[in-house]
Amino acid sequence: MRFTPVCENFHDQPLYEIDGYKFVLNSLTEQVPATSSQLLQLTAEWLASELTQECDKLLTEEDKGGILLAAVSLQTGLPFGMVRWVPNKLANQVSEIFSCEYVKEGTLYLSGINKNDQVIIIDDIISTGGTMIGIIKTLRKIGAKIVEVLVLAEKIEYNGVKKVKEATGVDVRTLIQISISGDRSKVVNPHF
Repeated sequence: MRFTPVCENFHDQPLYEIDGYKFVLNSLTEQVPATSSQLLQLTAEWLASELTQECDKLLTEEDKGGILLAAVSLQTGLPFGMVRWVPNKLANQVSEIFSCEYVKEGTLYLSGINKNDQVIIIDDIISTGGTMIGIIKTLRKIGAKIVEVLVLAEKIEYNGVKKVKEATGVDVRTLIQISISGDRSKVVNPHF
């Protein structure tokens, strides 16, 4: 299959632990080894081909998802906004308190999205769902409409997709499911 290299990037990779949560060493999200332009392009093509709804803008958070979203924007021609971890201090910036596996409590700051925008959220990995819940809450505060949420990979043991649905009512669709129950990652269900 054409997108097999993207799945292989997450399969049988070393795991490392921070504060009791496991992370997958891989090229796309950790740059170990460095991300090749070919892998980034192939991943962006896959995500772009999976979009099922029309939208005005794309959105993600600025950390690991930002690189991927920029590539998807180039594939689709759609503009994008960003949820930042540091405020730009503009008077109308919307913020939301959140927590996730690597931040006990932080604040997200929304930029580039306006009231009534039709938004597709794209992200790299969903773990506990905390960041995604924060993103959804910021969009709701500003009055934007979430038309779709598409995430490249999901760490299934942390139940992030389920937690997002329970907390917000929003469905998250993932393309790769990863088990992190052992010493190395295992792709258990790629959706080609």
